[in-house]
Parts: sequence; structure tokens; C-alpha cells
Amino acid sequence: MRRLLASSLICLLGSPLMASCESAAPRAPSTPAVLIESTAQCRAQLNDAVRELRGKAVTLAADAFTQNDAVVLSTVGQSASGRMMPPTEILRLQLASPGCQLQLDGRDRVVALPHCTCRAVAGK
Repeated sequence: MRRLLASSLICLLGSPLMASCESAAPRAPSTPAVLIESTAQCRAQLNDAVRELRGKAVTLAADAFTQNDAVVLSTVGQSASGRMMPPTEILRLQLASPGCQLQLDGRDRVVALPHCTCRAVAGK
């Protein structure tokens, strides 16, 4: 409670240290989800969201997120900076109160997908 109050106060004061005040507010719980319809506009937005989350472009298969809430991305070797890349990264589609959103496992950041329509995955 104390931390939330402090975060909210910093957000209200407009601290340049916080990139976004969204992180100060408690996040509504999200549910694993799958796409209901895979439109061209949704696919383009998914690819943009992946590029935003990973920092580089990834081309997703046409059926990505239609049967499962997760897509596993395999990386092999080293990046251009010489750092070893983790062997896998997992993208997760979620349904939250504002709608569909995409998240990379292990990170807090989510990207909203207003052009996509998804439904909660039963039994998860």
C-alpha cells in the first residue's frame, strides 16, 4: 500500500524518471487468450507489437495465437553486441479489461492490440 501511494505521488508530480504512469497503477488481472479472428489489420498490429517488445522484427505464422495463447520464439547464438541470447522467448496473448494485449514472458510491459479480437482460453 505504501509503495503504491509513493508511486502514485511520483506519477502525479510528473517525475521524468518514470517513462509511464501506467506502471504506478495496479494492473487489472489478465487471462490467457486466443484470437477469435485473424484479420490483416490484427496481424500487422501483432507484428508491430512483437517488434516493440523485442526490439527487432519477427514474422509470425498466419495461425499464431489462433489455437494457443503462447508463441515460442527460438534464438540461437550471440547478438551483434556479443551477448549470449536466451534460448527461447515466449510471447503471450492475454485478455484484460481494455481488450487483447501481448506480453513477453519475464517482462512487465504489455502492448495493447485494439485491432484484434480475442477470447479467454477455457480451462487455463
